Amino acid sequence: MNPLYTELFKEITLPNGVVLNDRLGVAPMTTYSGNEDGTVSDQELTYYNRRAGLGSLYISACIAVSENGIAFPNQFIGFDDNAIPRLTQMAKEMKSKGSKAILQIQHGGRQGQAELIKTNETVAPSSVPNASGKPAPRELTEAEIEAIIVDFGETTRRAIEAGFDGVEIHGANTYLLQQFISTATNLRQDQWGGSLENSMKFPLAVLKKVKDIVAEYADEQFIVGYRLSPEENNETTVGYTIEETKILVEELIQGGIHYLHVSLMEFKKKPRGAEQGDSIVRILANHINGRIAFVAVGSVKTPEDALTALEEGADIVVIGRQALIDPEWTEKVKQGKEQEIHPVITQKMVGTLDIPQNMWHLITSYGMVKVADN
Repeated sequence: MNPLYTELFKEITLPNGVVLNDRLGVAPMTTYSGNEDGTVSDQELTYYNRRAGLGSLYISACIAVSENGIAFPNQFIGFDDNAIPRLTQMAKEMKSKGSKAILQIQHGGRQGQAELIKTNETVAPSSVPNASGKPAPRELTEAEIEAIIVDFGETTRRAIEAGFDGVEIHGANTYLLQQFISTATNLRQDQWGGSLENSMKFPLAVLKKVKDIVAEYADEQFIVGYRLSPEENNETTVGYTIEETKILVEELIQGGIHYLHVSLMEFKKKPRGAEQGDSIVRILANHINGRIAFVAVGSVKTPEDALTALEEGADIVVIGRQALIDPEWTEKVKQGKEQEIHPVITQKMVGTLDIPQNMWHLITSYGMVKVADN
């Protein structure tokens, strides 16, 4: 291995004492490929096995914790005990080369798809119309909010029973937890909205429930992470900023998370409207100050990119699209063959990467990965 990349393979110890063997991981990527009953499919098992050697922190696609929170066609579900046997197989595949298998737990909220939900409606903090013209979501009652908090806990219990090493609470990418934080989607004036303090109560209650379930059913080695979007994703909306995010991060740290995962398309991105100054990753790394592990993602294609992300302040770097393009990325770096890393999918590679058919169709049609002619 090129000595330049030894930093990528240094151990890191999480706050609960779990030791990760390197500073690399796999980012959560939606597969759109579960079975019709919401269980994990054979294609998904093959996909997860193929990428098991990419890094110590292996985060799954998001699993729906509630029936009224399904966000994608063929999303796998965590709200039914019948899903546990296939989840057990999935955890086994993810752990097959020594990675820690992390199940990302999520509720779609207003980003759910009504046609996939039995009641044919979506729910959200408030009934704010959708710009897309879809029917506005129904505002959640307080009893329903409490029920969803329980659902996050029950899905965590199932993750523990299935053999996962941890869960990642999905508070990013405009899904339900972020919808509570956003003043654009949370217009409530009860205990769940009206101020940042109240808006944070829902994600913090979810975290507390998850931690309570872990204390009851697992041991201190079970990992609890949290993913967030550091700013309002909609560039045309004046929503929360990095300053509000730092307040939430502080509460999450006090609540006992073991790592924070910042969702970015580019790990060098600066805060909205800032042309000078530190990147979002550097700002959050300075705020965290080593108290928990900090996970970054976004346009990491080469080992040089991963090193740069560590230098920017990340403790762990997870790769997304590059994990689809080259499942042997990390092994090539270890063997000093980084020049053999595939930057794109070539025609002769099509069909050799163990990407589920539905996922392949969507990532190529949306341009997430491109197929080169040679």
